[in-house]
Amino acid sequence: MEEAGGVAVVIEFVQPWMLLGVLGAAVPLWLHLFGRRRAPVLYFSALEFILAANPKKARALALREWTLLALRCLVVFAVAVALARPSVPLPGRAAEVAIAAGPQALVLVLDDSMSMAAGSQGEASFERARRRALALVADLPLGARAAVVASGFPARTLVQQLTGDRQALLRALDALRWRPRRDDAGRALHLAQSLLEGATDVPSRRVVILTDLQASGWQAADMPGLADRGQPVQTFVERFAPDSVENTAIVDATVDRGADKTGAQLRVEVSLVHHGHKAWRDYVSVRAAEREFKSLVQLQPGEVARRSFLVPASAQWAEVVLPGDSLEVDNRRLVRLDAATALKIAVINGAPRPVPRDDEAFFVAQALESGSAGPGELQVDRIAADKLTSAALADHDVVIAANLGSPPAQTLQALLEFARGGGGVLVTLGDNLPDPPGDYLAALLPARLGGVRSSGPAGAAAAPGLALDPGAADPAGLCSAAAAIARELHDAQVGLSEARAGRYVLPLPTPELASRTVLRFGDGAPALLAHGVGAGRVALWTTTIDRDWTDLPLQPAWLPFVHGTVRALAGPRALERKAAIEVGQVATLGRDDRAEQLQVRVEGGAAAGQGDHVAQAVLQKAGQWSISGLEVPGRYMATELRAGAALNSRPIVVVAPGSEGDLAAAVTGPLAARSAQLAQVGAVRTVPKSPVWTPALVALLLLLMTEAALVARGAWPVRGWVWRKVV
Repeated sequence: MEEAGGVAVVIEFVQPWMLLGVLGAAVPLWLHLFGRRRAPVLYFSALEFILAANPKKARALALREWTLLALRCLVVFAVAVALARPSVPLPGRAAEVAIAAGPQALVLVLDDSMSMAAGSQGEASFERARRRALALVADLPLGARAAVVASGFPARTLVQQLTGDRQALLRALDALRWRPRRDDAGRALHLAQSLLEGATDVPSRRVVILTDLQASGWQAADMPGLADRGQPVQTFVERFAPDSVENTAIVDATVDRGADKTGAQLRVEVSLVHHGHKAWRDYVSVRAAEREFKSLVQLQPGEVARRSFLVPASAQWAEVVLPGDSLEVDNRRLVRLDAATALKIAVINGAPRPVPRDDEAFFVAQALESGSAGPGELQVDRIAADKLTSAALADHDVVIAANLGSPPAQTLQALLEFARGGGGVLVTLGDNLPDPPGDYLAALLPARLGGVRSSGPAGAAAAPGLALDPGAADPAGLCSAAAAIARELHDAQVGLSEARAGRYVLPLPTPELASRTVLRFGDGAPALLAHGVGAGRVALWTTTIDRDWTDLPLQPAWLPFVHGTVRALAGPRALERKAAIEVGQVATLGRDDRAEQLQVRVEGGAAAGQGDHVAQAVLQKAGQWSISGLEVPGRYMATELRAGAALNSRPIVVVAPGSEGDLAAAVTGPLAARSAQLAQVGAVRTVPKSPVWTPALVALLLLLMTEAALVARGAWPVRGWVWRKVV
């Protein structure tokens, strides 16, 4: 027995009792040594003289006899081994789930994310996983029901419910292809749970996850427990490991328009990361205006490097290219050069202070300036509260009004006009709030304000009831502005449970309050509210954005919270100013009131080989276009039409997710532990095996043919160069 790929390599026999036939291999030997007829010995000197005179002939006869003896022993041995039907585990294959007999409920979770495109045993890991899923469905016994869930973002079911229709399941699997998406493992496992909740009448309920177990998608994932009284759900993981985890990926590409004062050139900033165990050294290229620019990069495992390229300002697009490696899809990335891509944010500081860390806008400005959570850029401008006018806000997309006092009518009017024109406004509160608030920004805010509630110092451990709960509001029951923020915060996986607030403002109750509340404190009081004003969105944060009333700016959730809220408030502008969106995300564009139709065509990049065609239909929603189904990285052009005539065109760049570039598997977590288990006794898990009896039968046939040839010839020819060398 030896270890290969974590699985004990042991030859197993389906009918081991047949190995008793191996003893028959001793029969030819016994016959040769003891069973031959003994002729009387006659001493004849002339014959002895002949044999002594021709020793080569004597050795040839002896060699022929021993060869025939060995062949006949091997023939008997091969017959016995073939009848015992031996098999050996396939090298590099982990334990697999075996389908038990009888009624059962089975959900297959198939990973169709980008990392599954990496090569595994000569083909993509996804193809191996899909073939395994097809085999599991084909093995379903009578009375079994099954369903398939794809875990690529957004996770989705391929059939609506558990079904016994194997043909429907096979068709769904045949049509499934991997896409350059990130993993949505948590939602995929929740979908599997919901499919199994009603299957309480079967003796077995199982979830089989077919994945590469890539760390960024599966490290923290686990199958949630069921509260019903049916059989407990067993979860199994079959891992399809890539042949190599060495991969270099493009994680970002941005444009600096101020690099050349003459305006003749633009600076393209490219960020690369190398994953794996070995150092990497090669060239990164940027192609623009039919020219190519290269830079040599050397990276250690886990290292990130930035390179700058000056490209002609006349070019509309640039393409960043890396040499081929384990994962090809993240080796190319398009960059827009023909339009400003920065999302512009104005921060209005209502309580400036000389010490930066005590300043009202310090933490939010640092969060916005320290880097974007997505592929786009953010540009932050600070505007004094007494300089706030409509003209000052004209070029901005989002305004953050931090702890304003009683604003003059001019300030309120500027904010209202900005929101009605499609801008986003975030209002935060603090000590400058009038007491009582009265009609403070009443025409702008999603709720009228009541008094200030205090519960001790900010961050007090004795106030667990004030923990923020991002799941307190149901996005399905929210107004459009609140739902947009809720989706952004959910996608950013913001963990706000550790934040505490010592003081916050209570909104006055109204019938619309629940539908406008995005986040709540642990005691149920609203923390973040939003509603629509004209074509824009306005949000209210009921505590401060510094450390005066809350410790949220000191928590890890602060950065994704700020970026997610700002992107949601920017709405359609966030896309139009964004450098790129990820595959699988829903894109939104503002709608021209004259437009009747939006046509989206894919034009270049990784999708160039597919030709110029309509990518998908879109739906009109409240003054904006909602675009889904952007499944291929590349360049898209969205054109608004009226009566078939084009009104305008806007580009959309779709990129592969950066998180999928690291092909290393999760080494900790519930699913990693399940994947590490070896084969167990019974019908639960088995090790895939390769039959050995077929080669044994082929060997038997060759042995019989060789033995027959020797007997038919009567003796080997003793001529020829090879034979002379032997004897």
